[in-house]
Amino acid sequence: MGAKKNNPKKQTETIETPQPAPVLTESGRTVAYSDAIFSIALTLMALEIKIPTPEQIGSRNLLIALGEAWPAYLSFLISFMIITVIWTNHHTIFRYVKYVDHNLTILNNLLLLNIIIIPFCSEMLGEYILLGNENSKIAAVIYGGWIALGGIPFNLVWRYGVKKEYLRSPEANLDEIELISKHFIKGPYIYSCVTLLAFINVWLSIAGFVILILMYLVPTTWLFRKKKPV
Repeated sequence: MGAKKNNPKKQTETIETPQPAPVLTESGRTVAYSDAIFSIALTLMALEIKIPTPEQIGSRNLLIALGEAWPAYLSFLISFMIITVIWTNHHTIFRYVKYVDHNLTILNNLLLLNIIIIPFCSEMLGEYILLGNENSKIAAVIYGGWIALGGIPFNLVWRYGVKKEYLRSPEANLDEIELISKHFIKGPYIYSCVTLLAFINVWLSIAGFVILILMYLVPTTWLFRKKKPV
């Protein structure tokens, strides 16, 4: 009897296609571009502070007319400090993130979109804050809501940048990153709660924003300070 021939089955070899390496650029250009947007936003707010014309003043004193515009100065000052806080912490992000890919660029631009709209919200708040009616509450809620909304792309930029090892700075301390993450993630929730205070009292909400400015203006290095042994 002849040997039984086995019909070999054709085996299809699965060749894994290597994933293309992400295109990376150093974060310096992203930081410089972001700084320019922050500067433009601050400039736009300053341009919205109008000098009263002689026709508007009439026979009144110029100092009195300038003093009557204090809500515009207040909204400018609060917004200036909020943008300063975001800018300061934005630089904190890129102390830990050394490289940028396409996704991080998109997330960063979403954050910058939020920043560049703040002057519009700031002007509206200054215009309606003294009315003491439903429109003043609406203006305060829109203002605070937009600030709180900006905390979402901010946290996405931070978490995406420090999560990807190929984007993270080799010198980055993971324990510090964890502490900063816990600090940053509170922002959108706290800002949202402070915004909702406007339904009770607009000035209560504004006072909350002032407190939050002081809270997030504190250097992140303070988070790493250990208590000295007694």
